Amino acid sequence: MPDYDALLAFLREHLEQECGGDIHVLRSSVRRAIEELEEGTDTLYALVVEWGEDAGPGFTGPTRWKVVESETGSGPIFAAGTVTGFTGADEGQIEIARAVQEHGFETVGAFLYGIVPGSSVAMVRRLLAAG
Repeated sequence: MPDYDALLAFLREHLEQECGGDIHVLRSSVRRAIEELEEGTDTLYALVVEWGEDAGPGFTGPTRWKVVESETGSGPIFAAGTVTGFTGADEGQIEIARAVQEHGFETVGAFLYGIVPGSSVAMVRRLLAAG
């Protein structure tokens, strides 16, 4: 696969010349480059929500959320957090959407429930950087 080989050769050179041989610096550099390439695309991610212990019918309690790859529903976590101080699923969704937006993402579509008890999933995409 020639494209893969060329990319790998470039990354090896970049690792040695620009990153001082530090793979962590390379990883950060590649992450930033991918984020720049992604601007203006419609790449979707999965927002996975784990409703708090008191979720039940009232959907109250500390609720954790994370943004991950949409293809797998797992993998690298691009953003994550916890929301509290709401009552009910509707209010919870609003608070989660607000928190997700503060981390550079926006929800696109409805929250889906019932796949895993106590959790829900929604699709999100990156907000365009202010130019």
